[in-house]
Amino acid sequence: MDPVQINLKNCLVAVAVIQLVLFLKSMKQYKHVQKRDVKYLSGETLDYSGQYRIVRFYKSEGIIDDYLFHDVTIATQCSINHLHHLVELVERWGGPVSCAVFAPNQDASYADDAIAVLRRCFPGIKKHVTFHIVYPASHLGDLGQVGGWLRLTCAQILFKLENYGYQNYDVAGISFPHNVLRNAARSGVLTQHVLLVDIDVMPNVGLRSQFLEFAERKSLFKKGGGDQTAYVLPVFEVKKGFPFPRNKNQLLQGVEDGTVRPFHNETCWWCHKTENFDEWRKIQQTEKLDVAFAAEWDKSWEPFYIAHRSVPMFDERFKQYGFDRIQQICEMHVAGYDFVVLDNAFLTHHGWKMSGKFYAKKDLDNAQNWILFNYHFKDTLQKKYGTNRTCSPIDSWKPGSRKGALIGGKSVINNRLTNHRLSEDGL
Repeated sequence: MDPVQINLKNCLVAVAVIQLVLFLKSMKQYKHVQKRDVKYLSGETLDYSGQYRIVRFYKSEGIIDDYLFHDVTIATQCSINHLHHLVELVERWGGPVSCAVFAPNQDASYADDAIAVLRRCFPGIKKHVTFHIVYPASHLGDLGQVGGWLRLTCAQILFKLENYGYQNYDVAGISFPHNVLRNAARSGVLTQHVLLVDIDVMPNVGLRSQFLEFAERKSLFKKGGGDQTAYVLPVFEVKKGFPFPRNKNQLLQGVEDGTVRPFHNETCWWCHKTENFDEWRKIQQTEKLDVAFAAEWDKSWEPFYIAHRSVPMFDERFKQYGFDRIQQICEMHVAGYDFVVLDNAFLTHHGWKMSGKFYAKKDLDNAQNWILFNYHFKDTLQKKYGTNRTCSPIDSWKPGSRKGALIGGKSVINNRLTNHRLSEDGL
């Protein structure tokens, strides 16, 4: 070959090598920029206060082929250390679930991995569950550690999640916004009815299909948003180490054996007394679902229920412990909702609630929410709904009593000034 041609060929090769090096270098820089740019979650919206960011339908794979509007969706929420409960929840429910996950800072990375592995391992989660990521605007969801859990086996991911290290209401020292999460899950519901539960509260087996048959029989789907009825599910707690009962007969047997008891039996028995377990247990189990009895609203009641999707949203000012669910039940009462208890449906919580097992700031948070509930929330409801129904029941005036209207118990306001003549010491 001609020496000139050889030199020209060598020059062309050299130029090509230089161009390749420059291209690879630029790609490395580009990847670095891309990695930096996607470190934080994008596509989020803000909650109404601007304090939280929400990524709805996170990495959604679209609506399933057999989607029906006339159905019931479980709306639930958690931090990532409770995501393992989804496996049994979906297995028992067998239908749509909308799950909001609190994932501040690098928890977003682990949530991203967990969602991917749970979808890979459990077809029910892949088919039925939509996820929504929530984090404070001051603690952005950080995806810088994505990939660390992707190679875990199915058993390993459940172990990782269950042992992540958080306790209730304690996520890296950040206030836990239950109601922001509940509303995020609610906004992801695509069916006519919704069941609002915490992620570690399990429905009895077959509840969804039973309720759908009940709804058809009672023409609930034809009522639309005009159905202001909450279908209450009595809730119980199962002693740790014992399986969840599948039906009412198994549940009642667990009560007899001492492994099952009403929810918050030791810590807040009055919070579910309106569900009237003594009356409910007398009704025999049948194949069909029906109404057992009507329940009267109570100021401390915080039931779980199935209702039309138009049910009032939660007030997102309530965080941490106390009044976060009571406030919504209060609003439903003022808005004119009726509460009925279903006969063969129930929920069970994993583990007994024990007194003295709450986190350190529980009393302080409860006091803060008490002020919010009594002096900022409930007194605006009558104006909102144009009604004299109230969550501040006032009893009839009792002459000579200095307590007077502070004695509660009824939801009808009686005018003490027109019914009784005040005594000199009546004030």
